[in-house]
Amino acid sequence: MSFRLPLLAVATVFALSACSMFHHHKEEAPQPPVAAAAPVHQALMKTLVGDVRYDLPQAVPADAVLIVTLADVSRQDVAARTIAEERIQPVGASPVDFMLSYDPAELRDGVDFAIGVRLQQGDKLLAINDTRTSVLGRSGENGPVSITLKAVP
Repeated sequence: MSFRLPLLAVATVFALSACSMFHHHKEEAPQPPVAAAAPVHQALMKTLVGDVRYDLPQAVPADAVLIVTLADVSRQDVAARTIAEERIQPVGASPVDFMLSYDPAELRDGVDFAIGVRLQQGDKLLAINDTRTSVLGRSGENGPVSITLKAVP
C-alpha cells in the first residue's frame, strides 16, 4: 500500500500537467503576420529604366521639371491610362536617367505601353518626345530605353 499512494500521486500530477499543456496549446491561436504584407507587395514591383536626352537652344530653367510616364496607349478613343510616373527636379545636364516603378498586375496582355516625356516650367511646355517609344506589352522592349526630346517653339 505504501507504493500505491506515491504512484497514484505521480500519475495524477502527470495527467494534470498533460491536460494543462494541451489546454494551453489549444487556446493559443497563431497570429497572422501583419508587417509582412507591405514588403511582399513591394517586392512584386518591377522597374523600367532609361535616359532622356535633349539639346535645347536655351539653358534649362532651375524650376523646370522633367515628367516621365509609363502609359497604356492601346486605345485610340480614350485618354492613355497612366501606369507609373516619375517627376525629376532639378533637371540636370543631358542625359537624365529615370526609373519607373510599376506593378506588373497593372499590365494586361495584348496592350501597348509607351513612355512619354515632357520638360516643362510651370504650365509652359519646353520640350517633348515627338516619337512613340513603345515598351513592355506586345510591341515594346523591357529597357533600358533612350528618349530624345525636341524643343517646343
